[in-house]
Amino acid sequence: MHDARLPLRRRHSALRTCITVFAPYGFRATYHHLTLSAAIPRRLEADPEALVRAVEELHEARVLWLARAEEYAVQRRAEKRAGRRAVANPRPWWLRSGWDGPDRAWHQDTFRHPSLRLSEYVRRQNMILEGAEPPAARPVGMKDRGC
Repeated sequence: MHDARLPLRRRHSALRTCITVFAPYGFRATYHHLTLSAAIPRRLEADPEALVRAVEELHEARVLWLARAEEYAVQRRAEKRAGRRAVANPRPWWLRSGWDGPDRAWHQDTFRHPSLRLSEYVRRQNMILEGAEPPAARPVGMKDRGC
């Protein structure tokens, strides 16, 4: 992705592959979010650095998620050793399918997702997992829909 010697289309494809590995809003909504936040132009030649901005935002959020996911894995192993086999409800945000969590709208409508940076969204979701009540994030596109 960062190799400027590669053709832009190949780097763009690498970005999309990264999103298949980590997509907090689901693939399409996460891709749409990054397209807006990094200002990826239709003609990639117009701003090749947009791809770098997008992958950096995705990476920043993924690092936060990986740290929390590792903490959760350690916690679950301890719970299992103590005999608690069932996962607590609600399940952690990254284990929910796109259809059962409060964020299901982003999986149904690609253009409707929070306007937060991905790292801020991950921090917010982790706060919720810890039991804190974070400020509400207004989804992108709500104003346009008359909501």
